[in-house]
Amino acid sequence: MSSETIRILYVDDDPDDLFLFSTILKKIKETNYQIESAASYEEALEKSQERFDVYLVDYKLGKATGLELIQEIKSIQKHAPVIMLTGMNTGSIDQEALQLGASDYLIKGEFDARTLDRTLRYAIRDSQLMESLDGAAIKFRSIFERAGDPFLLMDGTSKILEANPIFISKFGIEPHSEESGLGYFFTDLIEDQVSRLILMDVLGKKSELYDLETVLKIDSDTHINALISIAKQDANLFQVLIKDLTAMKAKEEEDLNLKKFSSTGRIARLLAHEVKNPLTTIVLSADQLQMELPENILEESGDLIEVIQRNCNRINQLVTQLLESTRFTELDIANYSINDLLDESLEQVIDRVQMKNLDVQKDYQDEICNIDVDAEKVKIALINLLVNAIEAMPESGGKLFLKTYIKGKQCRVELKDNGVGIPKENLERLFEPFFTSKESGSGLGLTNTQNIILSHGGSIRVKSEEGVGTTFLLSFNLSS
Repeated sequence: MSSETIRILYVDDDPDDLFLFSTILKKIKETNYQIESAASYEEALEKSQERFDVYLVDYKLGKATGLELIQEIKSIQKHAPVIMLTGMNTGSIDQEALQLGASDYLIKGEFDARTLDRTLRYAIRDSQLMESLDGAAIKFRSIFERAGDPFLLMDGTSKILEANPIFISKFGIEPHSEESGLGYFFTDLIEDQVSRLILMDVLGKKSELYDLETVLKIDSDTHINALISIAKQDANLFQVLIKDLTAMKAKEEEDLNLKKFSSTGRIARLLAHEVKNPLTTIVLSADQLQMELPENILEESGDLIEVIQRNCNRINQLVTQLLESTRFTELDIANYSINDLLDESLEQVIDRVQMKNLDVQKDYQDEICNIDVDAEKVKIALINLLVNAIEAMPESGGKLFLKTYIKGKQCRVELKDNGVGIPKENLERLFEPFFTSKESGSGLGLTNTQNIILSHGGSIRVKSEEGVGTTFLLSFNLSS
């Protein structure tokens, strides 16, 4: 536990919400938080003179609002980390709070101890950073040049005037390049129209903005999830700090997929136990009836007993397939090149590729990407993904992109198509057993694929846009 005590002023006139917040806060063991409360606007204003490390302010405070209190706190302590608490995701109120200088906002009932701890720490960290930048020009220059996150200066039109080395390296933009007489504008990097409007509104009002989550464009094929914070340096000069969330979101998605898979496996085992026992009794009873019933009764009943037997066998097969697709199995591990495995998998579906006259483009890293895997099982997973990609593409004009590369200690594989894409409402259910959009599909192919990848300690993610295509991203640990 940290020896440093972080003082929190919690402003809310609802004692039940205060109790709930205190309970969640006690679950955080890594940091020593000390909470003090205020039940009204006036009480909060009086206590804010003491300077707390972080403030949490409810939107509704009797006649006054949390927005008014944020303004007052900011007038006393310019860089005070203030987090707005709202009862629901209202959108406009949250954005207004951010424009007034709130570090972030939390929706009551929708955060846990981990999220709260991270939000508090990020708010305090960003506040300290902004205060240091505002206080010392020399320190600003040092942080600007050495910051681990992309950092830039822009004017009131969002024109980029200066950028740190990390920004230039990540986005490939030289602000002083003579190739473009018009220069580069930060708004051109923002994909979302709403985020662009918010940014221009902030610049127009010459105000500040903290932790706006949006998507930034690296190039035509690459985008990142990012948090943007904007601090005003003078009348027409703004500092922009960009935090890349892509890796963090990918890790969260991988953890969620693993939890969902484990939960599905437990349900499958329970289902198998509860279904197979009575199913066995039904099958045995049907067999016994077939042996004991007189011929005339069997003739009158037609093939009803066979119908019972046949459907019992079908149910048994489905339960068995579900178990196999959600259970980690023994692996025959050996060392292989991922490039070879991908080529061998492609060879298994080459007739389908040729039938649709697809254009296959490969971008394999020159260095051999060796991994320790069960080759046959990994090829099953790759073939499943290749078949899905092929089926999603048109008869002509289809393009299949296969890419392998090493990143850190991992071997990465990308399988990308320009097919119909996957609707957003289907993406979260993509790996669920028996979920399929195909008329004749079993809905277990991607579940089995996920099982194989996770069994090897790897990960699988998917990105898709309707009418544009789908990309599956696989990760395996490199051979040691």
